[in-house]
Amino acid sequence: MNIIDTSSSPLIANEEEMIKNIPLFKIRPINYLLPEGIFTDVIFQSTASVKNFKNFEICNKKNIYTMGQSTKFILSSYGVESSCPTPPGSDELISLLGKNLSGRRFLIVKGVDGLNKIKEFLDENMAFSEEIICYERIELNNYNDLKSEFEYASAVIFTSVLSAKMYFKNIHSKDNDVTLFSISKRVKSEISQMGYESKIIDYFSDSLLDDIKKAI
Repeated sequence: MNIIDTSSSPLIANEEEMIKNIPLFKIRPINYLLPEGIFTDVIFQSTASVKNFKNFEICNKKNIYTMGQSTKFILSSYGVESSCPTPPGSDELISLLGKNLSGRRFLIVKGVDGLNKIKEFLDENMAFSEEIICYERIELNNYNDLKSEFEYASAVIFTSVLSAKMYFKNIHSKDNDVTLFSISKRVKSEISQMGYESKIIDYFSDSLLDDIKKAI
């Protein structure tokens, strides 16, 4: 069995060499200026937003939020604990932020073309917020060399919408008998809109490999 994880920040163990990590885009850091003023809440929207952020000192004694478990895990490796919705997603994070936004000042750390739903929610509720854009995602120059890696895949795991888009644009073949897995409802929905079906998998399950085997 050949399982491919397309995450740009893999967290799963390569159990018995059955799960191989092949990212489908590159991350390029962007220089940013830290906004002036005091913030009460900091939101990290992705693992890349954590890895390309340089000012973790501002997280001290703040309310820290992450969009999903993978971002929470990466952030903890920098010594910063955060709150994270279960299941992951923008709507779930909005519920976690609560309705009492008065007096709170939010800093959102994200990438170019990152989700705007949290920012829009804060603006609609008259809450102060600013954004830091600290990275961008870049398509690979050539996907031809990767096609052979996916040719005999039994399963492909998508941890982001962009990975799915790059896969179907550059790699996918209708002749391949492959089971597709998404780690969230949002990724599954986007794949469905592209005309394909995927199964939601618990990316952080202790029995991930067994779960995949059962679902194939």
